Amino acid sequence: MRPRPSLLLLSLVLFALGAVLSLPRSQAEEAIRPKRMGVLPQMGVVVAGRDIEYCGHHTPCGPGSRTDTIFYLRLIGSEVRGVAIPRDLFSPVARGRINAAYARGGAELLKRAVEEATGLVAERHLVLTLESVARVVDALGGVEVVLERPMRYTDRAARLFIDFPAGRLHLTGEEAVKYMRFRHDALGDYARLDRIKGVMGQALRRAQNPATWPALVLALGEAWRELDTDLTLEELLPYLPSVRSLRLSLATLPTREGPSGFLYVDQAAMAAFLEGFFGAVPPSSPPRVAVRLRGVPELLAWAQTFLAHEGILAELEVAEVAQSGVYTKDPEAGAYFADLFHLPLLFPHRPVAGVVVELGQDLLQ
Repeated sequence: MRPRPSLLLLSLVLFALGAVLSLPRSQAEEAIRPKRMGVLPQMGVVVAGRDIEYCGHHTPCGPGSRTDTIFYLRLIGSEVRGVAIPRDLFSPVARGRINAAYARGGAELLKRAVEEATGLVAERHLVLTLESVARVVDALGGVEVVLERPMRYTDRAARLFIDFPAGRLHLTGEEAVKYMRFRHDALGDYARLDRIKGVMGQALRRAQNPATWPALVLALGEAWRELDTDLTLEELLPYLPSVRSLRLSLATLPTREGPSGFLYVDQAAMAAFLEGFFGAVPPSSPPRVAVRLRGVPELLAWAQTFLAHEGILAELEVAEVAQSGVYTKDPEAGAYFADLFHLPLLFPHRPVAGVVVELGQDLLQ
């Protein structure tokens, strides 16, 4: 049997990425890096994006000490389940907003703050710069978004100028970073986190295309030097062969508003959230839930026929879709349809009736 070209390419990419991640680090850095022995079936990773530091008016001077975006990701075999953590969440161990934990105590305090908020073990950390995120997005060929209304924001002191028209847009890495930083609408930081979830889901689908792998490895090689991480080559490489079948689920930590503008973990909703999100398994039979298919007509017809074979009736809606995915507030039903269509499962902050399966042009490419 002749090996498939994609498997050969994957082998070359793994070799190249292994070489990149094996770049020598300082002795001091190696001394503090934790070592892991044996099989690694699961791993909890705190992934955060640093904001920008300003030396003065109109003078950005590199990555900031605070983290603008924080996610807890749980790697479970070929699955990644992630929880977005609002930046304004009050953290007792950080003695303030959780986005200041990295500045006050480095990655270790950030991990402790995330563990305190989620009740989940954070074994590793990966702190990125905005430049590294933009570089990776460019390597994936950019991202598609659909804006219902124009997105505009100006911060002259920060030299941040966001001016996107309504409609379907193709964003470069730099533009995608601006899109993910925007939080000046009605839902504020929650909407920003939903936008980041959408970009992460789209990035995963593009990263699963072998055609993107050579450029992605080069971008990761450049970005890796800018990262603050204690992930090791031995920990990462076992996960890479399953990247093409990787499934992604992203939700937002349940919170409530409190005094002084802080958010607090909604402890009343927390137990049900953790059980539903991390404990959800796809049911063996179709769940009884309203299903809506949104997207381009040619895919709607195919998906309707596909669901009919499963005994599922779905409402149809022709719409512009930026990235394909499954949207719901129901973890069990969401797991079923995400598994059925092999799409990212996204739990938006805004209300969703039943399950919405969005089918975009990315499925036709």
